[in-house]
Amino acid sequence: MSLDQRALVFAQISAAVACNALAALRLSVTEALTLGIKPEEIREVIDVAKTVQQQPISHVTHLVDQLMREPKKATHKHSENCRCDNH
Repeated sequence: MSLDQRALVFAQISAAVACNALAALRLSVTEALTLGIKPEEIREVIDVAKTVQQQPISHVTHLVDQLMREPKKATHKHSENCRCDNH
């Protein structure tokens, strides 16, 4: 998948806002202006990125915790009929 310059610069602006990376934000906004993107559009992208940045990340944290957790070993009581081959 390839992105056009406009989409790429919007992604760079969004990423810079999300990371609070001011130097990267300055560079990407300057590039957007050079491409002829209107300041209103740039502000809109920044506002959306700031809104997303302020959303709680509890779902992400929960998922990462689940993915990083060591698998639990199942407790198993052996019997003559269990066929688990661990007798």
